[in-house]
Amino acid sequence: MAAGKWVELVPQEVREIYGKAGFGRRLGFGKYPAVLVVDMQYNQVGDRPEPVLDSIERYPLSAGEIGWAAVQPIRELLDAARQHRVPIIFTVIEREPFDAGIWKNKMPAGSSPPGARGGEIVDELAPRDKEIVIRKKRSSAFFGTPLLSYLHALQVDTLIVSGCTTGSCVRSTVLDASQYNLFSVVVEECVFDRSPIMNAFNLFEMDVKWADVVPLDEVKGHFRSR
Repeated sequence: MAAGKWVELVPQEVREIYGKAGFGRRLGFGKYPAVLVVDMQYNQVGDRPEPVLDSIERYPLSAGEIGWAAVQPIRELLDAARQHRVPIIFTVIEREPFDAGIWKNKMPAGSSPPGARGGEIVDELAPRDKEIVIRKKRSSAFFGTPLLSYLHALQVDTLIVSGCTTGSCVRSTVLDASQYNLFSVVVEECVFDRSPIMNAFNLFEMDVKWADVVPLDEVKGHFRSR
């Protein structure tokens, strides 16, 4: 879906309620951004662009071709960040068979076909030397990880969020970032969910409560202006 078009999937009545109440004021960018790429692993997108119902036969957590459509925009975001020396941090989900927790009872296991590279970040977005990779067990990139300490060390006050999925790991990360008083910016072309409707409603809720949802060009322009 084209940038900004996701808003059209949110009923006008819902938009009017939040707008009239005063939700959704812009936060803008702070002074020191970092880019966060959330869980862009083969388990989350499958090993090829294909309809989600086909992809989940082999990768139960996959968003299929919807996820692959975000790969190139995320690559553009990373290229811009590297050009302007903006720190980049990746997260990956690492769940183990003995991992305890009730949350796993609500969703499929993150399994992949034998011999597959399900846990790896897709090649097109592979981290470079000295870029941080954080391994996490739960949805939020902050929960049980050293992410906040890295951001403090880098003096980051603005988290530019990309990856998947808007209804789970992206959303919970953005909520935690807001609670830690970080400026949160969600790049609309660079995030996705398994369904356009789920993506739209979660983008809307993040945009009216915790973050600014903005197009990729606006983020790249901010990098150039620093």
